[in-house]
Amino acid sequence: MPGRFVIVSTSSRYDFDIEEAMLREPAYASLDADLRAAVCVTEDDVIAAGAEADALLVSTREAISRRVLERLPRCKVVSRYGVGLDNVDLDAAAELGIVVTHFPEYCTNEVADHALSLILALNRRVVELDRDLRRGAWVEHAHATTKILRGPVPALRELTLGIVGFGRIGRAVAARARPFGLAILAADPYVASEMIAVAGVEPVTLDELLARADIVSLHCPLTPETRGLIGEAELPRMKSGAVLVNTARGPLLDLPAVTAALASGALAAAALDVVYPEPLPADSPLYGLPNVILTPHAAYYSERSAEVVRRETFEAALAVLRGMRPRIVANPAVLAKVPLAPVL
Repeated sequence: MPGRFVIVSTSSRYDFDIEEAMLREPAYASLDADLRAAVCVTEDDVIAAGAEADALLVSTREAISRRVLERLPRCKVVSRYGVGLDNVDLDAAAELGIVVTHFPEYCTNEVADHALSLILALNRRVVELDRDLRRGAWVEHAHATTKILRGPVPALRELTLGIVGFGRIGRAVAARARPFGLAILAADPYVASEMIAVAGVEPVTLDELLARADIVSLHCPLTPETRGLIGEAELPRMKSGAVLVNTARGPLLDLPAVTAALASGALAAAALDVVYPEPLPADSPLYGLPNVILTPHAAYYSERSAEVVRRETFEAALAVLRGMRPRIVANPAVLAKVPLAPVL
């Protein structure tokens, strides 16, 4: 067994109670590990924190660029808390013999639940009604609901939901939405139309989805192709009265363009769990718009999902340090340089 391993978490979210408990389990009892935590904002922070690291446990906020990876002399594995890998240079890691692993199943149900809750809140104007009643609208208007409401409440069962991105979370949203009677469209150029249709969803192009959907919900990964996916060119193509939900990645939206469309009424409403930059600056006009629901990048969270992702992330890092292949290798080209034994 190799000597003492240094494992560094660059995420500020967690302490090490779960990881320390795992190291006491029989499977890892012989593993000597030094667990270290660091709050990293810049690339230089990551480089300093990882100078002695054999393994890095990272979140979505830390940039694990080629420059960073080249300055981590001992690093054997970068294990990502979660799904997206847009902040990790996979090619550079493979060239340098660093395994990258992540947990694609992380928080699928939580994000799908959150997306549906935002869809329902927009449709039923739940947040608006709560705000207005706190300001006295019920006392002022008694039971004259139409005088309290700021706009129409269409029957959800008569609306069309457009899902952009039909991976795990997109499919989970469709499954949750179906019992409400919504017609469901999905646009995803990387998923076969037959697979979308089997799920009881109509496959369409993005342009057709924007033209037909009353509710547009984003569930695609952030890539160079999808950055700014919804912006000045796309917003005018959306159906009159349409609303937008984003629980995926903030940079999918051209936020100034979306803000302008919300302010003018060209976009009826939006519910945003993710924005760019994060956190949303205190002077953002979005805070003052009554047709916007904001949540603080919280769709991923439940106590159970946090526990599971920590175990999976740590377990994957430990597998590599022990010379074994983790369940997911995000940069498979690395295996030509780093032969890993299959997990028994």
